[in-house]
Amino acid sequence: MNTIGTIIITIASGLIGGYISYYFAQKTENYKFIQLQKQKAESIAKLFARWIKYQGKEVDILNDKELKDYFEDLNRMSLELTLWIKDEQLLNNIMLRLQNHESAKDVRNIVGDVRKMIIENQNDKFDSSQITLWPK
Repeated sequence: MNTIGTIIITIASGLIGGYISYYFAQKTENYKFIQLQKQKAESIAKLFARWIKYQGKEVDILNDKELKDYFEDLNRMSLELTLWIKDEQLLNNIMLRLQNHESAKDVRNIVGDVRKMIIENQNDKFDSSQITLWPK
């Protein structure tokens, strides 16, 4: 009877240990994914900040090399967004805004939508119109 008890205890401890390892591995992966998602969302803010920097006057302000670098950065960031944003409506809203389409949402509203995606709360009460952009 002692051998059977030892076998049962060994199997049970192996199963419990395996479950605990799996549980913490899942938690770690979820945490890493959330952190990556936040980093990617920050890239949306960087894109918009860079895009609005010259307020459409970049051709008048930048020399040829600076202008090429500026557009290269914007293109890279825009293309990267299309690779990781799952929400088609959010992606369409971003692209419409970058194209200055007449039906485009305000940058603040889009950032508010990104905030909802990050915090996983579509009922978030933050008023995105309170986001301050410079110059005023």
